[in-house]
Amino acid sequence: MHPLGDAMLHLQLMARMGKHLGADLAEAFAIGKISAEDWAEMITSCRGCDAPESCKRLLDRQDRQHEQDRQDGAERPEGSVEPPVYCCNAARLLRLRADCN
Repeated sequence: MHPLGDAMLHLQLMARMGKHLGADLAEAFAIGKISAEDWAEMITSCRGCDAPESCKRLLDRQDRQHEQDRQDGAERPEGSVEPPVYCCNAARLLRLRADCN
């Protein structure tokens, strides 16, 4: 097992993944869909992932595609993508997407 990754990096990756999946973590917390403990567990789980660079590349690609779609007038709605198979928070994020929409 490798050491846990940087907490801030993984917080940012998880928030970006949630946004791309249509699961707004800050909103979910504000309305009580997740607790502080839930959020901490998700970050810790993300920190244990051995693919943060792959995740970052995927999210960067999606950001570029989203921007290109926006410029072309073909904007995709938030939540129109699926998480990568290696995402350890995929099930939780998808549940939040369903619960908050």
